[in-house]
Amino acid sequence: MNTSSVKVVVTGIAWMGGGIGSIESALEKLFKEANQEIVMTVYAISSGSDLVFEWLEAALARGVKVRIVVNRFHSQHPGAVRRLLDLAGTYNHCELFSFSGEEENDLHAKVIAVDRKVALIGSSNLSRRGLQANHELAVVVEGTEVDVIASALDRLFGSQYLDHIQP
Repeated sequence: MNTSSVKVVVTGIAWMGGGIGSIESALEKLFKEANQEIVMTVYAISSGSDLVFEWLEAALARGVKVRIVVNRFHSQHPGAVRRLLDLAGTYNHCELFSFSGEEENDLHAKVIAVDRKVALIGSSNLSRRGLQANHELAVVVEGTEVDVIASALDRLFGSQYLDHIQP
């Protein structure tokens, strides 16, 4: 029997309330509760997402393996690129990849999967605006469907479109 749960989380004052949690709080919980693995796909990341970098480093310091695919890594905000390279240089269990598809193809997915048990899939970029100001929506999925999500991420990591980034 497949059992999964889905919870909606948001950013943006227009649709907050009524028992709907925030994307930022959901991310914090994911990073803090990770025990073995965090896998992320990122369309855009800025150095303004300080909390994400702090949570990521805390997970790495606990020994959690982290794999991050960033769309066109070297085109991202220089401060974010530097911080990610620093993390990968400090922690050998932090792997960075650049999605480098055809010019008209981007990795637009925003997914964070933790321990193959819980995943956050949504519209927000990892930026201050994406996590605090914009009106964004995401779902937190727990249960058996996360294995399907993790399998899709595994296929991405095995694809020809990723370039491994060395710190």
